Amino acid sequence: MSFYLALSLMNHRRGRFLTSLLGALPLNETLPNEGCVLMIGKDFQQLTTGEKQIWQDWVQSSGHVLMLLPPYNSGLIDEKLDWQIKFTELVSPLESSLTQLLGSEVTQELSARKGVSERNMGHYWGASAFNTRYDKHHAASGVFAATCLPLWSISLLDKSDLLLEWFTFFEQLAGTPSQIELNATEELVQLKNIDYSIMACILAWDLTSANKLMAHQADQTFPIFQFLPSDVEAGFERLQSIGYIDTKGLTSSGLAALKDSTFWLYAEQLKERTV
Repeated sequence: MSFYLALSLMNHRRGRFLTSLLGALPLNETLPNEGCVLMIGKDFQQLTTGEKQIWQDWVQSSGHVLMLLPPYNSGLIDEKLDWQIKFTELVSPLESSLTQLLGSEVTQELSARKGVSERNMGHYWGASAFNTRYDKHHAASGVFAATCLPLWSISLLDKSDLLLEWFTFFEQLAGTPSQIELNATEELVQLKNIDYSIMACILAWDLTSANKLMAHQADQTFPIFQFLPSDVEAGFERLQSIGYIDTKGLTSSGLAALKDSTFWLYAEQLKERTV
């Protein structure tokens, strides 16, 4: 996972420590396509509603993690969540070795009903008090998270492997764009009958583009299909958008979809006649 420092953290000594520990980079004006952005909790709390919404929109995409770090202002972190920050006097670190290491340095805790905390990751201080909370809006989204653990602590100077292991949980939770967004896109794109006919032609005639399909049709004395160029181009776009075809032709997922359809028998017959 790539790490980025946002706002005041870019020029803070804590940011310099995280740079040496995680290889974090300063965040440019453009938000990263993938990775974890680290931000001081106070900085996020002081953003306008519109600025917070930009970050909330960013974490809707898989592969994106926004991790807020202490210190925070007491009170609400974000208007859309009930995450409340308050000072803590007594902590009882649980199973995670990271929380055991940093427990004595923690000065704030988080209480909430919305979101999730993982007990086996040591996110709990007690029944209703947490050191870490995260929100994953839907299966294909990234993660918005807040922790009260001082991940910039000097106690982690030679423990970068421990910190990276802690972040691995959020990396896996956020997924990757190539892995998850494709599945989400498949659900949104509604294929038409012509798309399956196009896949059958690609399989039978070993075609790789809409132009080649139209050229093949033009060369036939008695064309099997009467495709319109605009329909073929639109079909190719739909099939490419969900990964059923690429520059080499039909992909493995496209072949599987064709086999699962009522067009498979026809596709097999067409291929046999071509050979």
